[in-house]
Amino acid sequence: MIFVNGGSRKQRDVAYDVASFCYNELIPRIRKCDIEINIKKMKGYEGTCIDTDDREYEIEVNKDQSLENLCVTICHEMVHVKQYVRKELYSDVNFYKTREEYLNLPWEVEAYEKQEILFKKWNGQRNYRLQKEKNFFKL
Repeated sequence: MIFVNGGSRKQRDVAYDVASFCYNELIPRIRKCDIEINIKKMKGYEGTCIDTDDREYEIEVNKDQSLENLCVTICHEMVHVKQYVRKELYSDVNFYKTREEYLNLPWEVEAYEKQEILFKKWNGQRNYRLQKEKNFFKL
């Protein structure tokens, strides 16, 4: 199940929709998996993902970004959920010294590659149009 807290109603609704889409794209056969998404003010990060228990994950997303960037961030973090579920990523291996080292970690390379693909596929199926001057999606 996916739970979304914080942010505006629009942010919560869109976050739930994009996270559900990513779940079905990335781990469609997994039935027991709880994901809590918290939309809140964050400093230094657009998003984070941690495994809190067996098949329980917490995603935090910075609420002070455009709705498009919020969606892309959720796509990125949902790739990490997939990696945790499939044992491709463990929370105790997230140590790095530089930004370059971080960007070259195998799980980050995959997440950055897939975030745009997932976002474009989700956005294309949902027919959202971005209104850049207002930074929100309109049906």
